[in-house]
Amino acid sequence: MIPPDYFDVLPLHPQPERLESLTSYLMRLAEANGIPTMHRFQPIIFPGDRGRGDGMRTMKDLPLRSFASLAKASFCSEAALQAATFFYLTRKLGRQYPPMATGQFLKGSLADNLRYCPLCLQNASPYYILPWRFLALTGCPHHGCRLLDRCSSCGSTIRLLTYILKVNVCPHCFAALSDGQVEPMSDSEYCQAQVRFQDLAFLLLPSEQEIAPGAVGPRLAYWRKARQLEVDTLAEHLGQCLRTVRSLERRVPKRGLKFQNYLAYVDYLGVTFEELFDTVLLSYEEGYDQYLNPEERFQQRETDLLQQIHQAVANIQSQRLWVNQEAVSTTIDLTRSSLRHYPRIKDALSQISQDRKQRAFLRKRQVEQEWVDKVNQAIESLQAEGKQVTQIAIGRLLNRHRKGLDHYPRVKAIMDAVADEYWQKAPQQREESLQEMIAGVQRSIAELKARGKPVTKLTVAKMMGVSRGILNYHPEIVLIFAQCGEWTGKPPRKRRP
Repeated sequence: MIPPDYFDVLPLHPQPERLESLTSYLMRLAEANGIPTMHRFQPIIFPGDRGRGDGMRTMKDLPLRSFASLAKASFCSEAALQAATFFYLTRKLGRQYPPMATGQFLKGSLADNLRYCPLCLQNASPYYILPWRFLALTGCPHHGCRLLDRCSSCGSTIRLLTYILKVNVCPHCFAALSDGQVEPMSDSEYCQAQVRFQDLAFLLLPSEQEIAPGAVGPRLAYWRKARQLEVDTLAEHLGQCLRTVRSLERRVPKRGLKFQNYLAYVDYLGVTFEELFDTVLLSYEEGYDQYLNPEERFQQRETDLLQQIHQAVANIQSQRLWVNQEAVSTTIDLTRSSLRHYPRIKDALSQISQDRKQRAFLRKRQVEQEWVDKVNQAIESLQAEGKQVTQIAIGRLLNRHRKGLDHYPRVKAIMDAVADEYWQKAPQQREESLQEMIAGVQRSIAELKARGKPVTKLTVAKMMGVSRGILNYHPEIVLIFAQCGEWTGKPPRKRRP
């Protein structure tokens, strides 16, 4: 392997074109200096990485951690190199992240592979531009044709930075991308592509006037109110959760938002990002809390949240739903842990919990009284019919298992009293039942003998309407069959003559 040549500054150093992507500029820079492959080019522009070009292979036009070595080798300013990435877009939206986090912010909005216009690549010095990366841009605003996402000759997708460092060349079949088949757009699509391209160019290029961080949120809220839209209505139309839409309107938005959330919001309002940032707001429209000291801001925020909680409680009660902390926090789209940072709100949430417990206690007492009345009525009904009052009989009459009635203390006390009374009368009742059964057995035996039929336990049990096991359970009845003197087994089989 031939060791690469190292230079502090490359012999030829073309500058990035307007809106040119960083990966396109690196390929043009390598091609201008006669460097054919990545593993020869990477040690020159990134001397700290001695690999075989793996770092360059995964580049996706995201801002680099440091542009120093590349700026030195290309003799180009860091500002021009930053403009070849998504640096200014994330800066205008207040989302300056490291490269990996920037990729997460733009995830879902960018194409992973090259998208291009064949007619734009027919120039003398072709290059790829950053707006082509956005999926929201469907066509070329200059030629009115759709963007291609693969080679027209072989049908292969193309990496943003190919191993062979040449622009306008397919790395698979080596065909010229400028010879691709062109598909024209409709007039409406063409106009939409022009507006989208100008808006993306505004975000990607540095602005003449410095844009303050957090400027986008209050302006989104201003345009939403100008369109007379409520936050929940807008969230429903966008198909996004209410918390996401509210976070978009904040000066310091929460983590987890993506560029496509901002893009969908702006498209629904019918404005562009350039119009959004050109909007001049009054001091109170910019956000009242930015002019308050931290203590006043905390108190004002606490008061606003307290009003929202009272309104949420009223809305929940109007819908005849249970009022608890979870329902209130869900209605105002904030977590209970975040609300407990405010003392007055913490007290209000505690009062909501106490009220809920009080309502639950009263409801339980009411239900308990209803079951007490039902159990007493069941006892009276059984006594009126002359039936034995037991827990099982009461449960069957109420169509509920007897153990399920033990949930209520007063009902359980009544059921326990029924059980105690039953067991106190049990010996006498068992004796009466046994004597009645003995008399029945004796009557059945006498009737069988009178008919001349064999006396068996099974026959007697059928005549009495009980099971044979019940007859065998009582020793007194077993003794009666033993003293019967008749055959108590099966009848003998008749012999053939």
